Amino acid sequence: MPSTGRPAQAPARRPAASRSRFALTNWRVRWRLVAIIAVPTLTAAALGSLQIYGDVSNWNAAGRVQHLAQLNSAVVTLSQALEDERDLSAGYAAAFPTDRTAGSGSQLAVSLTKAQAVTGAAYHDVTTLANGVDVGAGYQPATVGDLNTLTNALGDLYSIRHEATTSPTPASKIVQIYTENILDPANTFSAAVGNGANDADLEGNVTTLGALLRTENDMSEQRGILFAALSSPTATLTPESLTTLTQAFQQQQADESDFTDSTSTAEQQNFSNTVSGSDVDLASSEETLAEAAATADPGAPLTREGLTAHTWYTDMGTTVDDTRTVADGLSSAITARADTLRSQATQTLLITSVVTLLLLLLVLLVSTIVARSLIRPLRKLRSDALDVAGHRLPEMVRRLSQSQGADEDVEIEPIGVTSTDEIGEVARAFD
Repeated sequence: MPSTGRPAQAPARRPAASRSRFALTNWRVRWRLVAIIAVPTLTAAALGSLQIYGDVSNWNAAGRVQHLAQLNSAVVTLSQALEDERDLSAGYAAAFPTDRTAGSGSQLAVSLTKAQAVTGAAYHDVTTLANGVDVGAGYQPATVGDLNTLTNALGDLYSIRHEATTSPTPASKIVQIYTENILDPANTFSAAVGNGANDADLEGNVTTLGALLRTENDMSEQRGILFAALSSPTATLTPESLTTLTQAFQQQQADESDFTDSTSTAEQQNFSNTVSGSDVDLASSEETLAEAAATADPGAPLTREGLTAHTWYTDMGTTVDDTRTVADGLSSAITARADTLRSQATQTLLITSVVTLLLLLLVLLVSTIVARSLIRPLRKLRSDALDVAGHRLPEMVRRLSQSQGADEDVEIEPIGVTSTDEIGEVARAFD
């Protein structure tokens, strides 16, 4: 063949492939798809984990609130038992001012022993529920501090009892010791147990309960002071005891006002309806009569006015018990609300966990299906193309060369990719 005089053109050179095996362009399609799937999946998992972690934190916080509500209910029961024990201890000390052992077999001693047993059972419940309530478990430092103050004070209960029943300590002093050393810390804990609950209903009930517990304690203190005076051999109300009685009544009015300010009209009406009746009115008139008699004639026995220790304790006990009925209702409402918060937190955590898991499974399922829809035709295209280049095309060239120009039917078997996407278009172009 004659030369055209032009130099032959060299075949076009393929671009040099990147030498780094870690270069993205050298990744196999499968791993590129895995990367595309993994990034959003891991991102969704991380976001879901953060949401679940927050819900777990809320669930744990609700559990602490629930536990504190149960503990508070036990503390309220203990406070009420301590009030009875205090008042009976004061009466016992007043009845036997110098020789306490002389009254060991009296009916008053029997009543005091029963009251101490009730206190002991409530004491056990409180100490049991108090285990694990510390800052390390997530409880607020102020709450833990109030509880520690209470439990430390309860550790002195047995020595206080011993002093009340064996040593010639004045009844007024016994009332003061019980009130300041144990009852005040108990009421302080109950009034602050809702701090950090982040629930207006629960915190409002806790505030109301705190004011009502103080009111109840004031009533009980009045019962104990006058009961001790009537139980004494002289049945007189000393000037010191009269002052204490008056102060307790004034404090009751102040605490009752706090209760009214902190609660709803319905709860105020409930208190008015519950703490009422002939016995309540009678106790009020008996206290007024005793104060008037002690003021007019400090040395005169109160029995001249028809007052007796048993009658007074029973009548005023009705007032105290009625107040406790309202307090127990509030304590139950606090516990119920805490249980509701815990239940809601559990439900939220469960829903979040299930939804997160389902979304992750959905993402993985859809991603896997899409990836397989890409990888399978690519594999088929690659396999058929290699088969054409390595076997079918050489075989066809060989047959054509052997036919020496003779007509020969040439059948082309299409690439086995039938999709209409870009991969299918490449297969049709190859055909």
